[in-house]
Amino acid sequence: MKKLFLMFITVTVIGSVQAQTKRKSVKPATPVTLVKAASKTDNTTKVTQTAAPVAVAKPEPKAAPKTNSFQIKGANLLNAGIGVGTYYVGLPFGVSFEHGFSKDISGGVFVDYSSHNYGSYYGGNSKLNIVYAGVRASYHLGEVFKVTNNKFDPYAGASLGYHHISWTYDRSNSVATPYDNSIFFGVHAGARYLFSDHVGAFAEVGYGVAALKLGATFKF
Repeated sequence: MKKLFLMFITVTVIGSVQAQTKRKSVKPATPVTLVKAASKTDNTTKVTQTAAPVAVAKPEPKAAPKTNSFQIKGANLLNAGIGVGTYYVGLPFGVSFEHGFSKDISGGVFVDYSSHNYGSYYGGNSKLNIVYAGVRASYHLGEVFKVTNNKFDPYAGASLGYHHISWTYDRSNSVATPYDNSIFFGVHAGARYLFSDHVGAFAEVGYGVAALKLGATFKF
């Protein structure tokens, strides 16, 4: 009985020591903290800057070079000048007027006059009178020459008229002349340049009372 009691105590002590030893060898498990994934909302509003679409400027079509910028249609053109290099004698002068019927064509009338007093060269007072008058038309060459200066106007054209030449003697009697009175056809070419919107100068060559005319031009 005593032996059984001792064995019971021994087994009990040994079991207690083993249990204690096992308890020390096993580390307590680390508690797992479940982290709830929560989206943290910042009070600051994030602004996503989206670049505005850049408008690509389309190249504007190039304007065609402005030609014949000297406005002809609807304009009235008046030339008044003197003749240089007359076909006769004296100092001729003349006037022409044209109206612009289109952007390139104008037409109108003209008159040129020249006279020369011979005095008593022929034994009395004698005077030569020359008149050219008729109609004329001009083609304005600004577009042909691609002129972009709106004050410069080159032109060329033709005329149809009548020239009358008379010779007076002693201021009373008309005598025969070596020149014929007849219808004529002539051509001309020239240019005008305006110093302002309405006033300028012109030069013109052609058939008429003189080979070259120089003078003032008016546009209105």
